[in-house]
Formats: sequence, C-alpha cells, structure tokens
Amino acid sequence: MPTLTLKLYPSWDTQKSPIPPRSRLYNLEPIGIGTPYVESLTSYIIRLAEQHCITTRKLLIKEIAPFMGREPKLSNLRNERNESIGKILGVNRDRTATNGTGLMATNLVCAMSILTKRTDLHFLTLIPWEKVLSKRDLLRHERVWCPSCYQEWRDTNKSIYEPLIWCINVVQICPIHHHPFLSVCPHCLNQQLVLSGDSQTGHCNKCGKWLGSYRYKNGGVNKIKKADEIAWQLHVNHELGELIASAPTIISPINSNRISQTISTFINQAFQSNQAALSRAILVNQATIGSWCKGKVIPQIDKLLLLSHQMKIKLLDFLTTDILVFDNIVCGSSTNQAEHPKKSYTRINSERKQVLNIILQEVINEYPPPSLEDVAFRLKHYPLCLQNHFPELCQIIKVRHADYKSVSRQQKIQPILELALQEFPPPSFLEISRRLGYKNNSYLYRYFPELSRSISKRYQEYNNAIGKKKRELVCQEIQNVAQLLHLQGQKPTQRRVTQLLTKPGVMRNLWVRSYLREIQQSLGYD
Repeated sequence: MPTLTLKLYPSWDTQKSPIPPRSRLYNLEPIGIGTPYVESLTSYIIRLAEQHCITTRKLLIKEIAPFMGREPKLSNLRNERNESIGKILGVNRDRTATNGTGLMATNLVCAMSILTKRTDLHFLTLIPWEKVLSKRDLLRHERVWCPSCYQEWRDTNKSIYEPLIWCINVVQICPIHHHPFLSVCPHCLNQQLVLSGDSQTGHCNKCGKWLGSYRYKNGGVNKIKKADEIAWQLHVNHELGELIASAPTIISPINSNRISQTISTFINQAFQSNQAALSRAILVNQATIGSWCKGKVIPQIDKLLLLSHQMKIKLLDFLTTDILVFDNIVCGSSTNQAEHPKKSYTRINSERKQVLNIILQEVINEYPPPSLEDVAFRLKHYPLCLQNHFPELCQIIKVRHADYKSVSRQQKIQPILELALQEFPPPSFLEISRRLGYKNNSYLYRYFPELSRSISKRYQEYNNAIGKKKRELVCQEIQNVAQLLHLQGQKPTQRRVTQLLTKPGVMRNLWVRSYLREIQQSLGYD
C-alpha cells in the first residue's frame, strides 16, 4: 500500500493591509507642471467641477468655502442661484488674486490640497515667487484666451484649460500663435471674469457659447502691429515661461534682498554708481531706482523684465542667482560715455591679491577711518569685489568708519540738542532739525532718541501751559461779560455775550458754549 506524503503550501497573510486615506474630491492631476504652459489654479477648479458634474459655484460654496472659514448662511442654501461666491473670492477685480502670490491664493491652495490630497497645487499660482514679484499690476483683472489654442486642443482631443501665463498682465500675445489674446466674447460681446459661478473651460461664462476658432478676429487685449513690439512680447513670453517652468525645481529659498544687491552691483559696474544713468536707460524715475537699491520696494514685473534685458541676463538668473560681475556691458548713450569715460579697473590675480591684503591691513590703522567706497576708489576696484576677496578686512573697515561717523555725530550734534533744552521759549523739534539742515526729524530721532524725546516733550508741555492760560483768560472774560449783562437786566445769551467779546470767534468752540451754559445756570437762568 503506497505511503501518503503531505505537501506543505506557503502560508497566507490574512492580515488586512492598511488603506491609505481617501480624498474628498478627485485627485485630478494638473496639466503642464514643470512646463511654461502650466495650468492656472482657476482653470483647475473649473475642470475639477466638471469632473464632478457640478457647477463651479456649487464646488466653491459647498466644498471649498468651509475649508477657507467662509461657510454660506443657511438661508442661502435653499436656492443655489441665490448663492454668491463673492464672499469667498471677492468681487470682480478681487478675484484676480486667486492665481497670484497673496493670502487669497494661499488659502485657496490649502483648501484644494486638503480636498484633493495633492501637494503640487501651489505651482499653479505664482506663490513660489511671492518674495520677488510685486503684486502691483501683476495679474489681469479679466479673463483672456487664445481661440486658436482652444480649437487645436478640441480638435486633437486634448484637455481644454487656461495656462497660468495667460493671467500675467504683461503677456499680451499667445506664445504659440503670436496674435493678441481675446478678452471679449465674440457672441455676446461681454468681458469675462477670471472665475465665476458659471465658468466652463473654453466657453463664455455669460452666454455659454464656444470661444475657440481658427478664424482670428480683431478684439484683442491690445492690437500689436509693429515688429519690434511682437519681438519684445516673444521675449517676455520666453522669460516668464522659463520662470514658471522652473518653479518645481527651485530648492533654496528665494531672497528678495538679492534683487537690490544685483541692481546695486549693476549700477556700480555699468554706470559707475550713477543711478541717473540707469534711470535714463530704462525710463524709470530715479527715486524709484533708489528704492529698489535700498530694498524698500520690489520692482514690478514689467520693470524686472526691462532690468534683466538691460543687464543681458535671464530673468530667472536675475531672481535666483547672486551675480557679482557683469561681462560685456553696453549701456548708456555715446554722448554720456564720451563725457564720462569709463574708469580702468584691474582684475585681481594672486600677486595683486597679496598686495591688496597688505594695503588693506594698513588702511585699518588710518585716521580718520575711510569708508570702504573711498578705499575701493583709491585702489581702482569695486567695493563688492574687495568684499568678495577680503571679507574680514572689509568688515573691519566698514565698522571703523561707522563708529567714526557715530562719534562725529555725537561731537557735532549732541551739544546743539543739549543747548536747545535750555532755550526759552522752547523750540519745536522740527525747528531744531531744520537748523541742522535736515528736512525732517527722522534722522535725529534715530541717533539721538532720548534728547529728541526730551525736546519734543518740553515743547509740548510749554504749548499745553500756554493753551491752559489762554483758556483761563477766555473763561474770565466770558464770566465778566455775563455778569455785566445780568446786572443790566438782560439775559446773557450766546448772541449778546459774543457781541461783547474781544475775540468773538472763540464762541465756535464747544467747551466755550458749555462754560457759558454753566454760568447761565449759576445766575439762575434755565
């Protein structure tokens, strides 16, 4: 009888595998991330609503609004047509910010990320560049589109969407078909909101008709006819497209101080520290350029493009790279270069570096301590170049010069401020500032805060005492006039008292009329 052999099979793992968290809405993949034609956030919201077979209004109010802390009122839930997305996105021009760099875009991205479980939706806005792009005139206030792009995508069965680059204000022509965008529906002749409750991809949000066509009609945002204007717009499209495409690859944090440093370096090297020359070259006010160099203001997007074009560098490099040397610079007019010949500055080699090291060590012992700019001019080198090669020595020179200026201020200005505390009548602090040649008092408040506050306090106390004394004189005169009228058998009314006052205009003051009523009551009048 044959022996039976048992066969062992591999054991099964009967433990249930963990189920990953599910998203409330579809995990719809955005179009074109990492390319110049990445989808805008408003376009993504419209496409997501279409995927769920609901209106954009319903998606915003029922799903997105609660995560933004803006739930609709219960009274509005009964009638969908009465619901408004204005409380969520603002009205008209306020909705422009949905694709921008501010709080509106940030809150909307956070809400959409929670609902879809996607972590890349901020690339559908300009949030990655919030520290280096000015919000002023950055985005359009109305929706624009290219009808040829719509028609091509429809004919080739591609997803119809609105690229982020269409929303940027300085982009005026389609980067593919090279004709101006349309901003008015050719059917109902209405402009389109950036995002509305009835928005549909490729269709008018007023009449609902198709906006795509190969037949281009005039009615663009701006009619561009000249060849140089078209060439500049193509350059703008290329630069901004490269900027948008590189957003997912930017790892290091972007610092806005890099813009001011780059502009200052360019002015020092190309225009010999002459801001007026750059002002004439790019047709921008000199005071505005000064604010850029100090880091107080971020240039607008159109000015950034002009600056990068003038510097002959890419806009992406201008915003993300530390540039210390500009090569092959051609700037300014020929007349300016003839009147102000360019200084011959030498490069630093190893031998020159040793010599400069010895000279800078001797400069440290000079008195009065010179500024770093003076030392650089003396050595025929740029200050930034010296700082790059000799950071410690340059820092010592800057600190010694700053300390010397501080001591000079103390010796020159402090005695004048101390004498002002002894003057009578006390002068105002603004008057003291103008005596010293300053237009306002911010400089003195910065370096002499205690003395400045003492002078201001003394002047205010003196003015308060004078005002109190004047009030007492007015009250005494009103009391005398009222008693005189009372002795004559006449009621001291406001009109009669005013006619006998030395300065009748004081009766316009509320406290004067109140005091007169108190006197009338004390004399027995109602």
